[in-house]
Amino acid sequence: MYRRLSKDKVQKILDIILDTFKLSEENINNLNVFPVPDGDTGTNMLLTLKSIKEEVNKSENHNLKNLAESVSFGALMGARGNSGVILSQILKGFFDIIKKYEDLDLIVLSDALDSSKKLAYESVQNPTEGTMLTTIKDISQLIEEMVNGDGEEIDVGALMEDIIRETERSVTRTTYLLPVLKQADVVDAGAKGILIILQGFRKGLVELGIIKGSLNKKNKAQDSSGKKPEPEPAKGLPEHEHQKNLGELNVSSDIKYTYCTELIVKGESIEVGRLRDAVESYGDSAMVVGNDKLVKIHVHTNHPHKVLQRSLREGSLHDIQINNMVEQSRQAKILEGKEDQKPAKKVSVVAVANGDGLTEIFKSIGTDYIIRGGQTMNPSTYDMVKVINEIEAEKIIVLPNNKNIIPTAKQAKRISKKDIEIIPTKSVVQGITALLNYNPDLDTGENVNNMEKAIETVKSGEVTAAVRDANLVVGEIKKGEYIGLYNGKVRVISDNAVDATLDLVRDMVNGDEEVVTFYSGKDSKKVDREKIRKKIEKYFPELDIEFHNGGQPLYPYIFSIE
Repeated sequence: MYRRLSKDKVQKILDIILDTFKLSEENINNLNVFPVPDGDTGTNMLLTLKSIKEEVNKSENHNLKNLAESVSFGALMGARGNSGVILSQILKGFFDIIKKYEDLDLIVLSDALDSSKKLAYESVQNPTEGTMLTTIKDISQLIEEMVNGDGEEIDVGALMEDIIRETERSVTRTTYLLPVLKQADVVDAGAKGILIILQGFRKGLVELGIIKGSLNKKNKAQDSSGKKPEPEPAKGLPEHEHQKNLGELNVSSDIKYTYCTELIVKGESIEVGRLRDAVESYGDSAMVVGNDKLVKIHVHTNHPHKVLQRSLREGSLHDIQINNMVEQSRQAKILEGKEDQKPAKKVSVVAVANGDGLTEIFKSIGTDYIIRGGQTMNPSTYDMVKVINEIEAEKIIVLPNNKNIIPTAKQAKRISKKDIEIIPTKSVVQGITALLNYNPDLDTGENVNNMEKAIETVKSGEVTAAVRDANLVVGEIKKGEYIGLYNGKVRVISDNAVDATLDLVRDMVNGDEEVVTFYSGKDSKKVDREKIRKKIEKYFPELDIEFHNGGQPLYPYIFSIE
């Protein structure tokens, strides 16, 4: 069936799938009542499909292996919500098998769908029947029965019809398998999304004239005349699926966990199992999928900051999405049939940072605005006021991240008419710790209190080169020598950055700490980082060691010990 498709044909099929799905996006959103009635399943699946298209378009070689890897990676990177993550695992399981073969026959197709089913079920914290999981299982069972049946070959077009008919039946059955769907008198939104994708795929194959040829095993439903009879309807099931708007549904919106939290973690040796256990303990609908280099996380929780804080121990954070599902559900009912109107945020966070890596880290954990600055590059009061006045939020929290910038931030607060809170962070590691202890579920006063307490517990280390000669309590410092600062005070002197860093770590550790997190500067060298890692592992085997690219100037290493 598939040997090689030109890039134009692959793009055309994806375009048709997307166009087909867009027509049903609103309808699928309106069917969304499980696991919570937040009305975004159609949108989440569409975003996942768009990410697949973007990734496939990057590839020049469209052989089956490259196509499979592009689809799997694009789905994982773009996955949104329960439905998007499950869809990504369905596709990954499918293409993990398909890419191993030159051609596609029923046996390979059956193995691929079985892989889809297993990976999809494994990705969900508490697999529930009557969802898109059931639908992929039903499709897999259909193909398995064909493989075990009589006959030698089957027409590809007829096979697609069989798959879509079985998917339609599976979608209809979801109403009777899940009580909340029966109560709302709707089918499962994710299952309906699977059906629309398959219909779009079939449409693409037809329009490009690809549906032709044959697969092994004869279609059992084909009679002697060569015509396919219509399948008998499933007994006891309605002929048409129910479709209602969220505003009409009598569904309880008692949402136990408020925040749908999603992110991607990139690292070098991510402990996926341990990370999954931790994330599952923070809420429900948890999905942690990927490998030791890249992990996608989705969870419904009341403590998104804990999810971010735990994830940061495994690597850098990307594409963070935190949505209030209670508000989503309410807005979906109020704005039914209208364009979404994004309200101004209640609280926005502003942080001062310098270096592309640090800027990305602050953005990834919830900073809304970055003011470029730091040691030797302090922003002016005007710089801060200009940014603050452009922010549309009820309250603003500012993280100066440098002791010399705290007075400037306070001056900006006096000048601006906005409601501003200053967290007196004296280093970027204090700023990161403060932000990880921010909980959008709490009021500003509680958050400020928690963030200020948190920065008192973090040990901040900084290594930089002296810009002039000086005599300090720790000794005489020559220009160009490296100094180590512990919470802003010089504690060590060395002629190289590696020894200064190691001496500073020894000075800071007292035996109760668990993790040391480094943010390497733009002049940091990989060989030096490896020396530091090996020495710390030798001296302090109980410490977890993490390195992140900070990209900051002047400071080859900034780190925290917690």
